[in-house]
Amino acid sequence: MQQDYLKPSCVNCSPKGYCFDKFKMLLHDNGGRLTSERLSLLKIICDTENHFQPHDILNLLKKQGYDLSLTTIYRNLALLVQAGIICRATVKEDPRSGGVWYEHIWDHVHHDHLICSHCGKKVEFFYPAIDILQEAAAKEHGFTLESHHLELSGMCPDCQNGIKKI
Repeated sequence: MQQDYLKPSCVNCSPKGYCFDKFKMLLHDNGGRLTSERLSLLKIICDTENHFQPHDILNLLKKQGYDLSLTTIYRNLALLVQAGIICRATVKEDPRSGGVWYEHIWDHVHHDHLICSHCGKKVEFFYPAIDILQEAAAKEHGFTLESHHLELSGMCPDCQNGIKKI
């Protein structure tokens, strides 16, 4: 397959397209094929800088002329999660938008999330002390951490101000 499916200057991929290689290897190991639809899905995700939901990806694919079902998108997102290219950005489904949020994580700096329980605003943050404490907790209980997901839920300043004005 041609590597030009991926953004040439993608900071998250090597010149040979590491996300491409990872996805191709995972599909091969699971008896799957790297179809043009899957390559387009991967390209859209590599080009996406923000959190996204499956229906966002579906709309972008349809604009490019691909007719995929939402079920197919979810199935392939699960493979991309398994490959370590993306992850779920939220633990629970967002009631306002009706779904789970994902983000492209391959070779991104690790971060955690603050999520407003009223408007859904997401703020990414990183505090080294949190990672140190998580490592200590894992070690204390005999765990070797492979990954973690920290999501703090609360009310953002905009929503707090809006509620105070009522």
